[in-house]
Amino acid sequence: MNSAATRIGGLCGVASALVIIPAYLVGSPETPASGSEALRYFDSAASFLTANGSLPLLHLLFGLVFIGVLVAVLRNAAGPAGAVYIALIGGAVFLTLTAAGLAAEVAVPAAIVQFNDITVTDYAQPFLALSFWLYHYSQIGSAALIFATGFVVWRTGALPKWTVILAVLGVPALLHAWLGLPSAYCTVA
Repeated sequence: MNSAATRIGGLCGVASALVIIPAYLVGSPETPASGSEALRYFDSAASFLTANGSLPLLHLLFGLVFIGVLVAVLRNAAGPAGAVYIALIGGAVFLTLTAAGLAAEVAVPAAIVQFNDITVTDYAQPFLALSFWLYHYSQIGSAALIFATGFVVWRTGALPKWTVILAVLGVPALLHAWLGLPSAYCTVA
């Protein structure tokens, strides 16, 4: 793989990490205690959809390019090794479950904006619980990607050897059920 493609893949990885940060800052909608509280929160549903609905699409697109280039680099270095395919499957699981979690999370604000009906907040909890667990399970895929990449780099030197140390970021991803958001930050790092 030529160095231009590798650089583009690396830039897409950085861009993927940067565009997801606003979604982490916005947070997720909570079921409000009163109707006025719901109106106040979901009045900003349009901006929530931009930060948590549109920008993550770029995260997924850039992440897809990054994982594709990363797997190509790993395959060029290690050949058709099992760790390369674990990295590919881990990246696919991460992106798929993240996309599903994002869709579940923005379903209620999208319905509010589209139908101009605040009463759909009564149905927010199942969607939020679904997105919560999809995000948690996506961290298993990211851990597999991180550990498999670290193994191939350690074995072949496909990337600078110091990057093997970054495989430690896969540990918080495995502890996603207890660490929550910090494991997501480690995945972004």
